[in-house]
Amino acid sequence: MAVYDFLEKLQDEELMKFKRCVRKLLDCTFIVADKDPFLYDYLSYSSNRLDISAYLKVIGYDIVVDDDFKYAMLIQSESDTETVGLKKINHVSFTNNEVLTLLVLWMLFLDRFGKAEETYIEFGDIVDMQKQYAITMSPNELKNALKTFKRFSLINYNESEMKADTPVKLYPTLQFAMGKEQFQNVVKEMTGDLNNPEYEEESEINEEESE
Repeated sequence: MAVYDFLEKLQDEELMKFKRCVRKLLDCTFIVADKDPFLYDYLSYSSNRLDISAYLKVIGYDIVVDDDFKYAMLIQSESDTETVGLKKINHVSFTNNEVLTLLVLWMLFLDRFGKAEETYIEFGDIVDMQKQYAITMSPNELKNALKTFKRFSLINYNESEMKADTPVKLYPTLQFAMGKEQFQNVVKEMTGDLNNPEYEEESEINEEESE
């Protein structure tokens, strides 16, 4: 197939970078320069970006690269948005409290963004805001949720040391963890019954799903 012709011209090292970028996007949705500078540098070249975009479009995906905030994001291919029978987007299911914690992180990001070159909070800031909105999670539940958020490059922190003053880096990719409609529903939820055990949301983080 002509779309793959460029792969034959890639040297071994470049081909490995290409494969790692594609697999990272499919597995974790985002590539952030701060966490994966090696892969982001590869994507920062427009020719590489176009090649990966062409490759992903074959399976219904595409990429967006933000050069200002330095991240790449896997998205639904525009040409396939109306394709019947093609799954539009995969979802990662979170509990009510996990989704609310995502919103807490987004609010903390907005509060800190622009005050320094990079956006940091402390672990204790998350717990304090959870208490403010009556979000109840055990320490293990919170750690597991944050670990998942870290996997998808929404945040970054040292997992081996989780104290009140442990720094947590927030990435602008947090804004894409929920769709607009879902965001509005969660805001309504935060003003109502926060601890309804039957309530569950699905995050719009892409997750590769086997058929």
